[in-house]
Amino acid sequence: MATAVYAQNRSINFTTASLQEAFKLAKEQHKMIFTDCYTVWCGPCKGMDKLVFTQDSVADFFNSQFINVKMDMEKGEGPGAIKTYEVGAFPTYLLFDENGKQIYKFVGGMSAAEFMAKIRLGINPKNEEVTREARYAAGDRDHALLRTLIKQKFKQKEAKTGTAIAKEYFTLLKPQERLLQENWFLFGESYDSRYMSAIGSVNFNYLLTHYKEFVASNGKDIVEDKIYGTFKSLASDCLAGYYFKGHPYQKEEFEGYKIEVNRSKFPDKIQLLALIDIAIAAGEQDVKEAGKLLADHVDKFTEKNKKVVFDYTNFCATKDRSYPYIKEISEKVSKTSTNQFLIKHLEDYVKRLAVSKPAINE
Repeated sequence: MATAVYAQNRSINFTTASLQEAFKLAKEQHKMIFTDCYTVWCGPCKGMDKLVFTQDSVADFFNSQFINVKMDMEKGEGPGAIKTYEVGAFPTYLLFDENGKQIYKFVGGMSAAEFMAKIRLGINPKNEEVTREARYAAGDRDHALLRTLIKQKFKQKEAKTGTAIAKEYFTLLKPQERLLQENWFLFGESYDSRYMSAIGSVNFNYLLTHYKEFVASNGKDIVEDKIYGTFKSLASDCLAGYYFKGHPYQKEEFEGYKIEVNRSKFPDKIQLLALIDIAIAAGEQDVKEAGKLLADHVDKFTEKNKKVVFDYTNFCATKDRSYPYIKEISEKVSKTSTNQFLIKHLEDYVKRLAVSKPAINE
């Protein structure tokens, strides 16, 4: 059956006025302000411009209900607005009432239907976000409110505020409450864990110290995945050099991580300490020591942690391409890993080096 396709002729009319000028217009016209926070290089921003803002139903609604502002976040008042409204991703959409008070915020590219659904929620003067913000500002520290508000802030990419509220919430919880599954998000693995439970953080050290209690409350697999994954990421990020960008290597920092591991009741401390030592070797640009550590320990690493070998070969490639201990590492991985891609990756390096020159072990 044929489907009629109707041309879309209208689009959201964005004013050329600045946001500050739009505040004045809003007061005069008794309208809300919709602000599209974008950058010229942002793919999802371009997609919204082309596929959503040009739909007649969307355009008609916005043009009748709002003063619409499009703000380049890298020019003019944009950089200042990033700080003022804590814009952490693009596109970000802000709704202001006629008095210039922010009443709603949401982030990301989406379909027209989802976009309109969010806007209709936002224009309700008693929407859930406004209510939560008001309760918190008034001093309400109900635990359910704080959990929801923390997640809201991270969803809105307000990492600084989300982290601050999460720290406050942690201090309000009793020891037994911290172990509850409803609070695992403060400690567990997620996109936002880099803010709340990164290595060396109060939350992560608490998790290490109370390993057995967290296992009893949340399960062994999920707790160990978080702990192993954190130290594997440390080693990988150090080998790749990411960890040291704007963060100069200081051995004392890593020795501090070792102290926390040794204080803990985690059963496999040897693997965690080996990953820290690999990170130290990377920080000291010691290719041979990193290789020796892997040769000594990789067969006892978890399957996920064995993937640090990929970072080791890349680390070697950026140095002298000597690939110390690569044969020993390959042999141990082939005997203990089910990751055929990793096994072949190492075998290829061994073959390549055998043709060019022997790998350096001693």
